[in-house]
Parts: sequence; C-alpha cells; structure tokens
Amino acid sequence: MNKIATKSEIKFVKSLKLKKNRVKENKFIVEGLKNVQELLKSKYDVLELFCTETHANLFNNYGCKLISPEELSNMGTFNTNNACLAIAKCIEVDPDQFLNERQTIILDGVGDPGNLGTIIRALDWFGFKHLVCSKNCADFHNPKTLAASMGSFTRVGVLYVDLNDYLNHFKGDLYGLDLEGKPLDTFRNPNKCGFILGNESHGISPVIQPLLKDRLTIKKYGSAESLNVAMTANILLYQLRSFV
Repeated sequence: MNKIATKSEIKFVKSLKLKKNRVKENKFIVEGLKNVQELLKSKYDVLELFCTETHANLFNNYGCKLISPEELSNMGTFNTNNACLAIAKCIEVDPDQFLNERQTIILDGVGDPGNLGTIIRALDWFGFKHLVCSKNCADFHNPKTLAASMGSFTRVGVLYVDLNDYLNHFKGDLYGLDLEGKPLDTFRNPNKCGFILGNESHGISPVIQPLLKDRLTIKKYGSAESLNVAMTANILLYQLRSFV
C-alpha cells in the first residue's frame, strides 16, 4: 500500500525550488508525468516519488507517496500538476566526455531557463549529447529548465565552466552566432568546432570575441529585429546535421 506524503516531506520538496538548496542537498525536483516517466527510465537515482491517487497505478513498482492534486501543485512550480513529482540525485558531469565531440554547442550567459530547456530538447532531437554553459547561464536543475526540456535533460549532459578559460584551451575552431557574419548555410568545416550562442540582450561577451575564428549568421528575409536564442540554436543544429 502506498504511503501518504507527510508535511515535512512536502516542506523539503518546496525547499528544492531554490538553487542554493538544490546545491546544498545535491538533489532536484522533476514535475509532470512526461518528465517523471523519462526520469524513471534514465540513469538518475530517483529518491522520492509523489503522485496523486488517479496516477498511482502507473507507479506501483516505485513505492510512490500519495498526495492531493492541490498539494502537488503547491509543493512544485507548475500551476497545475495532477500527476506526479519526483526527487532525484544530481549527477556530476564528466568533462572528459566532451573532448571527442566534433561539434560542440556553447552558451554564453543564456539566463532564461525556458530557453535553456528548449535548447536541451533540440540537442536531444538532433542527436547531440553535450552542452557547454558559462557559469552565468540558467541552472540546469531549475524546474523551468527541466519542464521545457520535456524529458531531454535525461539524455543531454550539461557542463558549466569558466568560459574564458575553457575557450582559451579549446582544441578546435570557434564560431560565434551573430547578426553580422557569414551565412550559416554556407558554413563548412570538417575540423573540431565550437559554436557560441550569446545572451539575447548583450550578445557574445567582449572577452570571448577575440577568440572567434569567424562569425556566422542566419540569413534574414523579413523585418524581425532578431531571433530568440533557442530558435537560433534549433536552426544551427539542423544546419550542422545537414552535413554531418
């Protein structure tokens, strides 16, 4: 028989909404049926599972703790969540796994968790397994990041680095996505490459710009001022896959 979630357990889950508590406990929360199901199939260690009575039959093998839909929504970040929520242990990313990638996507100061999650989802769609982020990017374990990834966070490793140091030691050619540059659809380079997408408001950091081999741009046909960074990443990944 499934147990009932206690007040102290609910309070602990709420505390994990904050990054400082996720870092301290080395744990994070995953919300919603799709993401929790992906989590349970992954390499992550699932520590606790909370679910509503109507969804309990889906998790009979996991010993879920019952909770009302109202309490579930209150303890998490979703406006409505009538299914489930899990606590998982953070996984430390191995930097060596990134060394053999011929094409590496690198984010410089992308602070919106929704954009980060969408980019992770796109990486998964196009078969890329790794993402490098500057330390001032949005948090990988932010609930909004995980929600936007739609489960892809379980298959894409994200490495946070001192970006200036990382790029100064990068063994390959570096390209920046910018409003000015060579058309992306003409890009060809068989060498190891890193592709840097900057903050939407400020672009690629000035200290990084001298390290670029060149700049690439997505050709504009209409009158929009710019592209959202997640949209840019999608187009970039599609283009890179077209000649892999």
